[in-house]
Amino acid sequence: MTNKHSTVTTAAFIAIVPPLWAVLSPQFGVETGAVALVCAGLFTAEGNDPRRARRIILGLLLGIPWGILALRFTALPGNQAVNQFVALAVLGAGTVLVCGLTGVGRYVDATAWLSGWAIAILILGHVPLTQWHWLPAQLAVSMFAGVYLIGVGSVVVNRWLKARMH
Repeated sequence: MTNKHSTVTTAAFIAIVPPLWAVLSPQFGVETGAVALVCAGLFTAEGNDPRRARRIILGLLLGIPWGILALRFTALPGNQAVNQFVALAVLGAGTVLVCGLTGVGRYVDATAWLSGWAIAILILGHVPLTQWHWLPAQLAVSMFAGVYLIGVGSVVVNRWLKARMH
């Protein structure tokens, strides 16, 4: 399959699967469907390699508790700006150090961890804590959908079509 065919196939896949996710995910209680698009974009930017999907999803998922920690720390008594700065500095540097200086980096993608952290802060930070309920779990579902359903799914469909065209 030529690059042109691969591009057309990817465009068709992206024209169908993400809109289906956006329309269907609220039907089973997931209100964070757009997160899947961000995560699919990250998967693509990280090389579009299904073998890296596990490292990417682990990083994204670790970002959720990291975001919760950052929001909790920011809300502590005292100067909110100072609390936020310290939380972001410590957790951000901690992510890079843990992935870069330990064996964790073999299993967890640091870029995905930082991205998942940012996504969690963005989504959870706009909702009062008392209203989170299943919101962190919804983030996780959307992250899985982005990496596997959209990201890996697109690669699998392209490979399948390429094999059928030869």
